[in-house]
Amino acid sequence: MTDPPDHRPTLDQLQAALGEDFVVEKVLGEGSVATVYQAEERALGRTVAVKVLGPAKAGESESRLRFEREARAAASLSHPNLVDVHRFGELSDGTPYLVMQYVRGRTLEDRLAAEGRLSSIQAKQVLLEVASALAAAHARSIVHRDVRPANVLWDDAQQKALLADFGIAALTTPTGPDAVRLTRTGQMLGIPKYMSPEQLLDQEITEAADVYALGVLGYEILTGDGPYDAATNAQWITAHLQGTPKDLTALRPDIDPRIADLIRRCLNREPRHRPTASDLVHALQSGDQTTSDEALNGDFQQLLKRRVPQIVLLAAGGGLGMMGLVDQLVDREVLPNVAYRVTLATAFCAV
Repeated sequence: MTDPPDHRPTLDQLQAALGEDFVVEKVLGEGSVATVYQAEERALGRTVAVKVLGPAKAGESESRLRFEREARAAASLSHPNLVDVHRFGELSDGTPYLVMQYVRGRTLEDRLAAEGRLSSIQAKQVLLEVASALAAAHARSIVHRDVRPANVLWDDAQQKALLADFGIAALTTPTGPDAVRLTRTGQMLGIPKYMSPEQLLDQEITEAADVYALGVLGYEILTGDGPYDAATNAQWITAHLQGTPKDLTALRPDIDPRIADLIRRCLNREPRHRPTASDLVHALQSGDQTTSDEALNGDFQQLLKRRVPQIVLLAAGGGLGMMGLVDQLVDREVLPNVAYRVTLATAFCAV
């Protein structure tokens, strides 16, 4: 393996910090904030990802606090659709690192770029799984604040979505070190395309901001584009504050109108009028049952259509058989003649 560039923490530094518990293998990727390495945990024989804050950010107190907040936020959560955090520590120079679950796959952003929009069934699965992850975070008063395809990993092995990167997560009820405000007034934190109106206006951020971003993500995975016709950051900001979302059912006629309505409600400019993440989970899960019931009813209708001749013959045979039996009973004076006429009419109606 080639040595990493000088601006990355060296493998020797990271290996020394991790000790004998892990073997650092290679660089997985690098972003503007951190570098991610692949390592093996010796005792369990499992592959892990090690996220190290980049040198350019390691010297910034806000970046360090935000990175440590990610560690605490993610480590406090346990959910099938959240990336697990195993360990938090520092290199010899004080640079923080995070040992996390290794996901064999790619980001949802990469998947969309390679394959285009998802099928309606896959899109519904992703929405349900990301909403489930958000519901777990919100139950602990943690707001992600950066929900977008780049922060959703697709696990190829388990065929499921996992929400990652709590790097700019906020606690809605901060205490202790978390009470420190990590953004200066007027500093925009996040990607404008996925930011809620209240984020753009620097107002109070609640769990509803994540729901708004999930609505934008819903449009993207279903249509390959966002809910508004915008290209630049300035256009996205204007659209979020003043625009009207595109008609999702017109863009994707194959999706359930109820899901389209859910996504539309996520994009309500008033946070209090948006559904909660838990509401979304319940609605999407209920939709599965409704869909199953509708499919069963449809199958029954198809069966009836295919078996009409047999059903008619069966009804006719049953009716004629009943007429013969009643005719014999009338001849033997067991039943009055009026019963015969009633049975005759019933038999013909059945046929």
